[in-house]
Amino acid sequence: MLRLAACLALLGAAPLVSGCGHPAGREECEAIFKRSAEIELRAQNIVDPKIVEERIAAVRDARKDLIDRCVGRHITDAAMACVRQATTPEQVDRCLE
Repeated sequence: MLRLAACLALLGAAPLVSGCGHPAGREECEAIFKRSAEIELRAQNIVDPKIVEERIAAVRDARKDLIDRCVGRHITDAAMACVRQATTPEQVDRCLE
């Protein structure tokens, strides 16, 4: 989960995207968090849906501050679409640059 922590730190530490966009809402930040976690868990060969949900919930509870810091940052619809289609942590990072 170290890669996930690094990715989520990006959410809180830097604007999500430059240029036009809108303030990210809680739902968007949750979606970024969940997608990043799913990708990271899949990379660790953790694919059982129940275990995935349990692990995501545990990290969300432990690091709720990351999602809170994401809310209000600028995001575009294109960046969100990119995150939803990403299949690697590097792709998620590029979506949020």
